[in-house]
Amino acid sequence: MNNPELPSPAEMQPAARAAEITAILAAAIIRSTTADRPAESRVGLGFLPDQRVHATPYPLEQLS
Repeated sequence: MNNPELPSPAEMQPAARAAEITAILAAAIIRSTTADRPAESRVGLGFLPDQRVHATPYPLEQLS
């Protein structure tokens, strides 16, 4: 993949910087609204139903 040679923001006029930001934001909005949503995965995380998924910083026996 070739990286394009971009001008330094310090060398750009304020209007050119604003136009570049606007174009980037517009492209991001269009991509996010037209992108296909990922399908639900039937693959589980490998945990049994009675196991916790999050970490506990201390043993559960000390809670009593």
